[in-house]
Amino acid sequence: MGERLFEFVGGRPCLDFSNTMGGDRRTRDDLPTYAELVSWARQGGLVTPAQARALLLHARREPAEAARTLEAAVQLREALFRAFTALAEEKRPAQADLEALNRALAVALPHRRLMQSGREIALGWEASDDLDRMLWPVVQDAADLLAHGEQRPIKMCGAEDCSWLFVDESRNHSRRWCTMKDCGNVAKARRHYQRVRQA
Repeated sequence: MGERLFEFVGGRPCLDFSNTMGGDRRTRDDLPTYAELVSWARQGGLVTPAQARALLLHARREPAEAARTLEAAVQLREALFRAFTALAEEKRPAQADLEALNRALAVALPHRRLMQSGREIALGWEASDDLDRMLWPVVQDAADLLAHGEQRPIKMCGAEDCSWLFVDESRNHSRRWCTMKDCGNVAKARRHYQRVRQA
């Protein structure tokens, strides 16, 4: 069995991270192991292949720490899902979820660095094989989106059995599905079937 291929449809790393639960959030968890978390981060461009290898080596040396990191990642994912679902429903996120993000920010932000490449200077993350390093940019991205979410509508997929979140970048904010090829086509097929039955 090959490597799981993740879908990145949220438009932001923090939403793609939230979407690592199955669409109905009951039947499938795409991050059952720490190795899957690293794979998701590598596929999403949050860590390089070399960084991913270093993280997996570290995890093999410290399996208990890797398990704790995975547990913390899952708790963060669920707090982000609840907070962004609230925004999608035009409600206020729960204070407990914002506090969870603030705790994660307190861990992530000390690793933020100004980095120079030629004449360019940009913000980046310190070189590290800390097992939670892939969560640092997720947390930063979530904080930015929560602070400016009103400028870019956050929506939940309109399919009955999907709870994936995405930033609606469409011109008139009319996007309804996480992906047209999956949920959008299923919804169209269901509507067609209903019309045929009623005819």
